[in-house]
Amino acid sequence: MYMMYLFAISSAQRAIYLTNPYFVPDAGITSALIDARARGVRIVLLLPGDIDHEIVEAASRAGFGRLLDVGVEIYEYQAGLLHAKTMTIDGEWAMVGSANMDNRSLALNNEISLVAYDREVAGRLQSIFEEDLSHSRAIDAQTWRTRSAWKRFWEYLSWPIRSLL
Repeated sequence: MYMMYLFAISSAQRAIYLTNPYFVPDAGITSALIDARARGVRIVLLLPGDIDHEIVEAASRAGFGRLLDVGVEIYEYQAGLLHAKTMTIDGEWAMVGSANMDNRSLALNNEISLVAYDREVAGRLQSIFEEDLSHSRAIDAQTWRTRSAWKRFWEYLSWPIRSLL
């Protein structure tokens, strides 16, 4: 799963649309996303507005700064629970599966994903993604930088255990 994510992100030429409830990418995936932005790839992340584990939410949000600084668009879904794990690349490649973008899913758990190199499938998944964005709130760099001291404290506490999440 890890290699699939890296290869998909690294092959993107125009756009990456990623939905993931537990988004705690490691340095390799974060670097791949940053490199994709440097190539001019639009990257849109759809993440949950509320996560059922505070420490996972803190670990996820702690890494937003680097991504926002390079122009990754981050949205938090507001209409309810978000548990989908999807990704489309350039409107041609699509993935739906069980793997979160965290170390537990990518290195420890048994996960499964369906990957389709098909414009129709990718287009349908992208349409659903765009509909979900209409029920989401954008997170910009300024909003992230002015988050509460309490959130920053939780993020600080989460840092040493990110690789366990």
